Amino acid sequence: MNLVVLYGRLTRDPELRYSQSGTANTFTTIAVDRGLSKEKRQEAQANGHPTADFIGIKAFGKTAEMLGNYFHKGNRIAVEGKISTGSYDKNGQTIYTTDVIVNRIHFIESAKENGGGNNMGGQGFGPQGSDAGYYPVNNDDVPF
Repeated sequence: MNLVVLYGRLTRDPELRYSQSGTANTFTTIAVDRGLSKEKRQEAQANGHPTADFIGIKAFGKTAEMLGNYFHKGNRIAVEGKISTGSYDKNGQTIYTTDVIVNRIHFIESAKENGGGNNMGGQGFGPQGSDAGYYPVNNDDVPF
């Protein structure tokens, strides 16, 4: 089974494009924290080692349009998809690629939590005007 679930932040704005046949497609990168303990994180940073993995994600069709229109650099996002590997030749050298092809996107924060900037005319992604059914979550209790 080829199933990937990632939670992280976008490292750049998605590049929304359309193929000649009119199919939307987009590419961006997501930074996924490695979940290191405080001590391990400090050690890695002191030694110049990364504390996150940077994973390329691709989306097509309506998923690509949603990603390109409503998500921006720095947004927290969760994606579901599958790993896709490939290769191409560049100047006589074979370049190998690994990306995640996204099937589903999940909003993790509202526009209000991310400073209010979005393409939805100032509206957030969740229910408006009511916190009914929602309760505050302590991020220290979240396992990732």
